[in-house]
Amino acid sequence: APCSTGRGSVWHVIVTLWGVRGSVPTPMTSDEYQDKLKRVLGQADGADLSDDDKIEAFIETMPREDGGVVGGNTTCVQVSDGETTIVCDAGSGIRPLGQKLMGSEFGKGQGEAHILFSHHHHDHTNGFPFFVPAYIPGNEIHFYGVHDALEERMVGLQVREYFPVPFHVMGSQKHFHQIEADVPFTIGEFEITPTQLNHPGHSYGYRFHWRDKVFVFASDSEYKNPSEEEYEHYIDFMSNADLLYFDGQYSLVEAFIKEDWGHSSAMAGVDFAVRSNVKQIVIGHHDPVYADVTILEMQQDAIFYREFNYPDAELEIGAAFEGDTFDLSD
Repeated sequence: APCSTGRGSVWHVIVTLWGVRGSVPTPMTSDEYQDKLKRVLGQADGADLSDDDKIEAFIETMPREDGGVVGGNTTCVQVSDGETTIVCDAGSGIRPLGQKLMGSEFGKGQGEAHILFSHHHHDHTNGFPFFVPAYIPGNEIHFYGVHDALEERMVGLQVREYFPVPFHVMGSQKHFHQIEADVPFTIGEFEITPTQLNHPGHSYGYRFHWRDKVFVFASDSEYKNPSEEEYEHYIDFMSNADLLYFDGQYSLVEAFIKEDWGHSSAMAGVDFAVRSNVKQIVIGHHDPVYADVTILEMQQDAIFYREFNYPDAELEIGAAFEGDTFDLSD
């Protein structure tokens, strides 16, 4: 979480990725781990690993697919300016976020979190019953959504047939906020605008405006043959973002095969980002069948696509990894 020395200090907006998989949590398999280990051991041939400092220095030289993991948790993104804690979606990634927050005021029952839902498919809600701060009396949890019956949707996650602890037994104070598409609302210093995306059952993206910084969360959407009006609406929604989190679950070929499944490709993200004057795009909602190496190959494909089609573009492109943080004030 970002830090400050006091109210007179300059606050930073920090975006942290806690869950970047789509559809279902995807723990690394033994075969995937062994493949990674083989590559690491191959790179270690001849390296001096005689003490911890040299081992750490060696690890820092490894390519990203070997020095870390993409992660297996489903969608959860934290946005904070040091005073306000906002969470986009409550996939399984919200569980480790909750554990981290317990080391702050949330562990004392003095925390306040704001959870925004894109939609309520399982991979975007399945972590909430394991969000420990929600069990602590005194904490306040605010829920926001465009869909109707938000409270009933949350309660339905924890009926006794499916989970042992009912929603309203959790000790925190809970508040529900019905919001409207394309109507801005405020949380702390953030002005937030939801907009409808193209996904079965409807999904909503969020545009965060904080002082002169913009973050756009656009998960779970397919951009199949949009009308000119829809296309321009998406461009306006993403325009001039410092950071765009984009659903690029599929390769370009698979995106054509899986029409109407409600997801997109990194190439579509590059098209939108360049035309919207986005500074940096991070491709997430990774397909559960893709290993880390495949996801990094898809990142390189997206970079090549940008270089070939938009040679003058300065857009930064990266695959989403759990634990990634982005300081929008840099």
